[in-house]
Amino acid sequence: MLYLPILLRLVLAEPALRPGTPAPPVVVQRLGGGTETVRLKGHRHLLVFFASWCRRCPPYVSYLTRDPSVRRSGVEVVPIDLLPSELPGDVGRFWTRLGHPVPLYLDRYGEIADAYQVTDLPTAVLISADGRVKAVLVGVHGKKDVLRLLVPRENG
Repeated sequence: MLYLPILLRLVLAEPALRPGTPAPPVVVQRLGGGTETVRLKGHRHLLVFFASWCRRCPPYVSYLTRDPSVRRSGVEVVPIDLLPSELPGDVGRFWTRLGHPVPLYLDRYGEIADAYQVTDLPTAVLISADGRVKAVLVGVHGKKDVLRLLVPRENG
């Protein structure tokens, strides 16, 4: 019953944003309190929408935040926990226990997930340096697929 709001949001949501569309603004709640606006222009970002209660999400988020190949790609990974039924203290213990090297952000009321039309968990949205959606990965993807998306290819 506690997960009903997020489940309804996922079921009733529109399909994910299309590549090339401007990325909606991202104003997140920091785990320790307060809010922060993620500056999406000037640097590539990978927004990763997940929930700690989602069985397949924590291992995927761990991979994306820790893997040396992902880190060398130059993409800033921004994990966003959708937690309408979780307490921030529980999420903080979860994040600390896993020892992630990046900060965790919260989407307490699902506003960012709504703006990004998240329909499944996990969902990763790659934002180009010019602030446009470059790609959307819905579900868990293997290392080869993720790196193909993150590492720019040389033409020629």
